Amino acid sequence: MADNSYVGIDLGTSYIKGSVLDENGNHVVTVKTRAPAIVSPKPGWTEVDPVEYNFVFKRFLRKLLKKIFTKKVYLGLSSMAPIFIPVDRECYPLYNGILYNDTRAEEEIKELNDLYGDLFFEENGNPVNNQQWLPKILWFKKNYPELFSKTWKFMELPTFILCKMTGKIVTDKTMLQEEGLLDYRKRVISNKILEALKIDESYLPEPMELNETLEPFRIDDIIFESNAGTVDFIGSSVSLGMLKPRKMAIIIGSTGVISYSVTDPKPDKRLYLDLGPYNGLYYINGATASAGIFLDYIMELFGMRNMYKKVDKILQNPYINTEGLVLLPYLIGERTPILDPLAKSVIFGLRNTTKKPEILKASIEAIAFSIRHHYDILKSHGYEVDTIYATGGVLKMKAMQSVLPTVMNKRMIKVQEGEESIGDAKIAMVASGKLTWDELGEILEREIAGELLEPSEIKYLEKNYRIYIQLYQQLKELFRI
Repeated sequence: MADNSYVGIDLGTSYIKGSVLDENGNHVVTVKTRAPAIVSPKPGWTEVDPVEYNFVFKRFLRKLLKKIFTKKVYLGLSSMAPIFIPVDRECYPLYNGILYNDTRAEEEIKELNDLYGDLFFEENGNPVNNQQWLPKILWFKKNYPELFSKTWKFMELPTFILCKMTGKIVTDKTMLQEEGLLDYRKRVISNKILEALKIDESYLPEPMELNETLEPFRIDDIIFESNAGTVDFIGSSVSLGMLKPRKMAIIIGSTGVISYSVTDPKPDKRLYLDLGPYNGLYYINGATASAGIFLDYIMELFGMRNMYKKVDKILQNPYINTEGLVLLPYLIGERTPILDPLAKSVIFGLRNTTKKPEILKASIEAIAFSIRHHYDILKSHGYEVDTIYATGGVLKMKAMQSVLPTVMNKRMIKVQEGEESIGDAKIAMVASGKLTWDELGEILEREIAGELLEPSEIKYLEKNYRIYIQLYQQLKELFRI
């Protein structure tokens, strides 16, 4: 029997996934189970029941243990985040976990930005926004004062699960950054932010670095050492080899994500600033509200639901011309870079000659424009990119493989989608002392292979992109009517 194995578990919205690596870092198996449903008690509210989630997690862990044949496991956790979970002294939730995309605290966001926006941005590198704990803490305090008075700790999902499993109350610094509570330069909890919120630090779990582990604990005959659990996109970024500066990852799935690694971040209120997995590395991130969601909507309008291969075949026609036809993909408002929940989708430039293929292609271009918008902001700060990795479900379409590099005018490497649980297991290898971050980065660069995507020359796409940018600026006040 080998001595050690490395396990990564991602606590997702749809699935809990676990990956096992052997003592040499080779992939053994990945298993998954359906996660508890996300509930929406009111429009714009999204919650999860931590007790139910922990129950499903424990059952899943038993299933995963049957795939492990070592005496010791180094465990790396990640989770959808941030999730705000207030608990009492028995580590029992006083309220459902409030998810990162919940919009109930819009008033509190405005209040905090009006009063302390500059302070919070200076400390954390981010404006107050929906995903953070800051406005949710204020909302909970205002609306449930009796429950707030009983609150002992605020927790993320991994913190809650580890509390139940080990009795320890810990969180990762990458989580604290996304929650809006960290001084991003010093990687410590910001006293200035806590003072502004009138919140005592005792409400917060003990901070840990990503490569630190809890004291060993035992499940059956296996000894575990676990980290505190990071944000899911960190696991994905690690699996994509984003461990050196000047790398970019573009993920186009249901939503669009763009991430850039840097050592000297220049905070911008239009983008998110997150910690990288080790001290000195940061990720500047953008996340759209819809990408594949928007394409699915357009396809459904044409009676082509889930007919991706047929749509892709239609779009291979080189004579489809979308000059002057521009769509805004803001079906459910937009996150970065415009951060406007009231933004709407628009079709601009329809003519009596416009047919289904043109609208389908323009919808693909609109998704690419939303990614380009982020890229232009990064370029405006002088950031340079050495490598772009592109992945995600929509990138399986040949149409997007052609349009995205052309719109961005950049070569990129199409790779397999980053697997959070694989990245988590790789992180566990660093936490065990088996590898350093530099060594892991070098290994991943050798392992990652993909298909080179080259830009084409379609001159009118640049004109369409300029229309795309101007359309929102011209219409944003009308969206508020």
